[in-house]
Amino acid sequence: MEVKVKFFSILREVFGTEEKEVELKSGSNILDLLNILCDSPHRHETIFGDSSEPKTYIQIFKNGKPIQSLNGIQTKLGEGDTVAIFPAIFGG
Repeated sequence: MEVKVKFFSILREVFGTEEKEVELKSGSNILDLLNILCDSPHRHETIFGDSSEPKTYIQIFKNGKPIQSLNGIQTKLGEGDTVAIFPAIFGG
């Protein structure tokens, strides 16, 4: 199955693109997608740091809904889904 991934802010530089199509096995979830995307030490550090979970400031949405309101990184993906990944925006 194929999903579309959109990167925002500094993640565009880290991943070298604004948007990417990724081929996944049927039944894959957000964590599977992140493991495929983080194919270099720099990318892995940016998303995960020293953890097996994404850093707390990394926001991930599936089809416009935050994965925290779904099943977190275990959220299943389907053909044609769009996943948006961006760092939280801070400011005042």
